[in-house]
Amino acid sequence: MASTVITPLQLMSKGIFMLTLKRFTSNHSIYKIITIQLIIFFAFIYLIFQLLISFDFFNKDTLNVIHNHYIKINSLFVFILLSIFCYIINRINKWFINPLSQLKDDINEQNHIPCNETIHKSDIKSIVKYYRMMIHEVSEKNSDINFEISMLSQEKQSAIRQQQLTSSIFNNSQDVIILLDNNGIITCVNPIFCRLIGIKYDQVIHQPLITFINTSAYKNIKASLSHELNNSHQWQGEFNIQHMINKKNIPLYVKINKLIDNKNNNIQYSIVAADLTTIKEIDRLIHINNHDPLTELPNRIALTNRLKDELNIQLTTHHNFAVLFIDLDNFKTINDNYGHQMGDKVLKITANKLRNSVKKSDMIARLAGDEFIAIINPAAERADVIQTCERILKVLQQPIIINQHHLTINASLGCYYSHPNEQQTIDEILCQADIAMYQAKMTGKGRIVECNYF
Repeated sequence: MASTVITPLQLMSKGIFMLTLKRFTSNHSIYKIITIQLIIFFAFIYLIFQLLISFDFFNKDTLNVIHNHYIKINSLFVFILLSIFCYIINRINKWFINPLSQLKDDINEQNHIPCNETIHKSDIKSIVKYYRMMIHEVSEKNSDINFEISMLSQEKQSAIRQQQLTSSIFNNSQDVIILLDNNGIITCVNPIFCRLIGIKYDQVIHQPLITFINTSAYKNIKASLSHELNNSHQWQGEFNIQHMINKKNIPLYVKINKLIDNKNNNIQYSIVAADLTTIKEIDRLIHINNHDPLTELPNRIALTNRLKDELNIQLTTHHNFAVLFIDLDNFKTINDNYGHQMGDKVLKITANKLRNSVKKSDMIARLAGDEFIAIINPAAERADVIQTCERILKVLQQPIIINQHHLTINASLGCYYSHPNEQQTIDEILCQADIAMYQAKMTGKGRIVECNYF
């Protein structure tokens, strides 16, 4: 029996056909429509070819060749069409069917398929349908994600702006801001503190705060500070920090808060402090302007302001008040015998005696030289005023001992009662009290003379 020789082209065609047939049978329903459409397409091409032959589209030589080899040409044509068909089927399978089948398997493994519909094998329409639904769902989720990202971005930008604002306030604040750990070590500090004490940030951070505080001032507040922080977790008051170069004390008004983290029991302290240097300087200048530099008693300016206030208050309260004019007797003798330094010491001691002889609500002022004014208010009864006058004279008559010198002084006192129904000026009040004081001196010194009646 003669053996059949299979050419390489036939072998390749057979292989392609078998592979196509295998894929075709494995996805029969998927290929059905595709196959029918391809067959119709190829049949249409074959029909056109036959019509071209029938209508002598080709020249005679070509037609003779076609008629002589009609079977071979048709077989070759059918073989070419079949090869094209197999190639198209394989490309469709590779480019579309396999990825969609893989997608189908992945979809069927998920538990959230809409309406509990299972995408079956070979159901390419359901794959495409679900794929479109999935794309739509992803698109919606992507839109939601973009919206959330936009919101988060806005929140992030807002947080960044807030952080920048907080940082700007912290760095540009004219108040000192310090954070301490539980051991009193500085963990955070703003630039104003560094400028106040005259050193750089690197020399301050991670250093104990006590290093920069006036030691003696801290001792005075240590007990109160510890007690308040342990009980109420806050403390406020004054203490001095020290300039690290010139050692000058800088007064601060300080507010301290104890911060406790309940999660890990971590303790921190926040400190906000205002520099009182300017305020203290203003207070010092006001004090100088209103007080006698030798005795520290209120001076004529403060006395005038106090009398203005008393007269204004008297318009509404209708109460009397008394003005005492006090002049030391024979004070010139002390200056002449012992010198002006001794006289100044006597005036200081006399000022303290006068201050301790009246109530805190009353006022003692130094008018000039050895002249003093006392304002007694309220003056409820004449007897109370006279009792105060007698107490002043008794206290002043007590000996003064300075450098083993026993000095005795006395005073003459004139009393004037200011009544609410009298329209009086400050100069008139002082003049009347002065007249009463001179009358006391003329009657023998060390006496009390009332200018008018209570």
